[in-house]
Amino acid sequence: MKSVIVLASLLISTSVFANDVDPNGFEQQHFTSTKSRAEVVADLKAAQAAGELPVGELGVKFVDAASTKSRAEVAAETRQAPRRSYGEVATID
Repeated sequence: MKSVIVLASLLISTSVFANDVDPNGFEQQHFTSTKSRAEVVADLKAAQAAGELPVGELGVKFVDAASTKSRAEVAAETRQAPRRSYGEVATID
């Protein structure tokens, strides 16, 4: 009989702990800012102007260089390049 009571209390206590969403009390901690919204916006604009913020997913700035070849030259190079196959399907000549 004692083992049944111990088992029942163990099962009940584990379900109580499993439903505890915030065991460390993080939801009760409140964030207090040291800067106003205007100060944060001013800092953002200054960082953007100085180029300190990353651009894109990898943080790489792209260089837009002017093309030195005509469209016909690029098409001709593409036609002359050896064919490559990617994936499981082989190229058909």
